[in-house]
Amino acid sequence: MIIRFSVANCLSFNDKTSLDLFASKVGNLKEQLWISKSRHIPNILKSAFIFGPNAAGKSNLIKAIHYAKSIVLQETNPLRSRTTYFKLCPECPKKPSFFEFEMLIDRVIYRFGFEIKANTITREWLWQSNSTGEHEIYERTYDQASKNQIRYGEKYEKYREDVFVSFVLKGTPENKLFLSELIDRNVEMFRDVYDWFKKIIVIYPDTELQSYNVLLNNEYLLQEYRRLMNLCDLGIDDISVEKIDADEVLDKVPPELRDKLKLDLLKNLTLKHDDRYSVSLQEGNREAYKIQISHKMPSTGDSISFQISEESDGTNRLFDLIPILTLVLQDAIVLVDELDRSLHSNVSKMFIKTLFKANINHQSQMIVTTHDATLLDVDLLRRDSIWFVRKNYKKASEIYSLYDYVKVRNDKSLQKAYLAGLYGAVPVIKEEEEE
Repeated sequence: MIIRFSVANCLSFNDKTSLDLFASKVGNLKEQLWISKSRHIPNILKSAFIFGPNAAGKSNLIKAIHYAKSIVLQETNPLRSRTTYFKLCPECPKKPSFFEFEMLIDRVIYRFGFEIKANTITREWLWQSNSTGEHEIYERTYDQASKNQIRYGEKYEKYREDVFVSFVLKGTPENKLFLSELIDRNVEMFRDVYDWFKKIIVIYPDTELQSYNVLLNNEYLLQEYRRLMNLCDLGIDDISVEKIDADEVLDKVPPELRDKLKLDLLKNLTLKHDDRYSVSLQEGNREAYKIQISHKMPSTGDSISFQISEESDGTNRLFDLIPILTLVLQDAIVLVDELDRSLHSNVSKMFIKTLFKANINHQSQMIVTTHDATLLDVDLLRRDSIWFVRKNYKKASEIYSLYDYVKVRNDKSLQKAYLAGLYGAVPVIKEEEEE
């Protein structure tokens, strides 16, 4: 679980700013907490909902986390077409960007971070906390003159005597983390920290999860689809999974993927065309399935099949989001940018309630950005899980919590107060001067 994420000199963030998921003493909605039952481990929020105007930096927070994850896991850089440092500061191009995660892994707290400048990892550190306090594991620095240098904490000096670990340090490239190089060299001592980053799943407004194969032999998820579609009044009578001829789907698959399927290089494939399909390799045989949607004809009660392309943008968006339920059951950390895109406020609320319900006995977390002020509802969200982003006088993004405000009113007043600008983080609309 994420306990805190801090960032500086990245995109619209200049000075160091942090998103904290420490739980406060707010008494309601305790099912939205992970309870530690330990003195040295805090209770942790299972969600953070981030509000703010356009261009305030909400999406940039998601992108900063995604960028840091990509560096750790050596994935494609999601900011490869962007200037990563804060551009509205003359000194910032000369300074490194800063990223730090505090995380809970199997009831152990770690703090891992790094600084990067011009594709060079200039500093990297790892600390661990326990009942006796926080203890340094290592801090690695890099510069062109001295190359890689490392300092181990008192309890971890043994690693300095490990010849192979020293060899790995010496061979760590300037644009790569020591943590990542250790894993690539099959040194397992910090594997849990590295693997933690694999739990972070980022969903942007145009992301299509397309994980329809999770519906196969998953009656729970199918029932959740049916329940939500019914509760959200989308007019859908039933959703089912129908087995079809694999050749019917292969004709719709792009040639480059079709060849991989035929060579068994792909075990599973989901496809959104006129309908939604799943192709999987089962005991050496190709099996194909179609997600079947039906509506009832009001005059006769007959079920009529609809293609997914015939459904609304909101229905399609909900289809793309519902597989998050599977991620929740896997204790993932799900980042959703603009959750409310194409969704009615009531549908968004119902979906959030469904996720919280599914997460009661799990440790999944949701970090969500939204423009939907109706979600500012203290019967839906804990006050300490509500965050705002705004630009300061230096045009840099700042993050702050609703919990920072001592007096928080009831739901309707909270929404009105927010829209009236009491908590900031709303656009200032200027009146156009008449000529």
